[in-house]
Amino acid sequence: ESGDRLQKMGESRYYHHNLVRKARLGSGKAQEYSGEVALVENPCFDLQATIFRTLESPLARASIHARLKMEPYWKESIIAAIEESYKKIPRGPRHDAALIKFMHEECNFAMEHADGSFMDHLEFCFEYSKIHFAKESPRVLLLHSILGVGTNYFPCTVDKIPILQNLLTPLEMRHVEAFPSILRLILRGDFLNKLNAATFDELSAIQGIDFFRVIDNKPISLDSAHDFWVHLNYQLIHLLDFLPLLDWKTAAAKDIFLACFIALYNILHKAKQLQVHLEFHLNELGSSSSDANANANANNNTNAISYSLSLGSLIANYVPAPIQMGIGRRQVAKFSKQIGHSLEFTLRTTTTCTTSSSNIQD
Repeated sequence: ESGDRLQKMGESRYYHHNLVRKARLGSGKAQEYSGEVALVENPCFDLQATIFRTLESPLARASIHARLKMEPYWKESIIAAIEESYKKIPRGPRHDAALIKFMHEECNFAMEHADGSFMDHLEFCFEYSKIHFAKESPRVLLLHSILGVGTNYFPCTVDKIPILQNLLTPLEMRHVEAFPSILRLILRGDFLNKLNAATFDELSAIQGIDFFRVIDNKPISLDSAHDFWVHLNYQLIHLLDFLPLLDWKTAAAKDIFLACFIALYNILHKAKQLQVHLEFHLNELGSSSSDANANANANNNTNAISYSLSLGSLIANYVPAPIQMGIGRRQVAKFSKQIGHSLEFTLRTTTTCTTSSSNIQD
């Protein structure tokens, strides 16, 4: 299936996104959809078919399973509005044939992602970058997972990195090889905490970052302020595709992707480095998912939200938020420890270098 999707990506300027991605591509906004969508459990969902199959913690597996097994059902009026907005987006040229051939023949993307196939996720990130971050290469986000995802799945092996490098510009390659490492630093927490605590002047003094490549623990760098801030804008786009659909007021304290998105957005805004077009206002968070469920039932919607009493749903509803957040952060460190990857990093500044460690301590 991944091969078919890759072939279509190479042949067509159009990609069949789901409604969530169409909404975000068309609007350039990060928002929840309480009252506009209902979530229904998919009894056939299989976590083992996704990139999260390597999760070891029973609590982490139950929590991610409870989230990913839910499928959205939209109001007809909302569907029409999303489709109309999406149709107005200009379509760009086809992907580079040599790059698509490399991805198809030399790499393995045959996995499910958080919402659809791996290729759906890559194409969304690529298109959002192309439309809303047009001054930088969108190919970085097409390839952001090629050298590793957070659960130690590696579509491209180390021996094929020279081939990949020849297909990209030096700047593109720098961002692509950095992406899995910086993502782990973001999710682990220490990196964002350090940036969040910095003043505007301290953020302005950052001249780059030294860290370790996930796939082989090779020391690498983003060695300029420009590359550092551009890369964090790429990371923000990527996090957009993991945001929950409902109940952000509650989820912000326990959903690791939403929490990191909010923190990174605020850091970029504080540093005056929010370069991507992405509208987000925390004070506009809407009603809870229980309200959406009540609305759906009131409208006699046969596809109303439906939850089963599972370990995952119990965790989501009753385990304290700090514990839920800690589960996700510890998983990041454990995955890096399994492959001998160091989460240490050094921020370069105009005055000094600050070294920090996000490695697991427990």
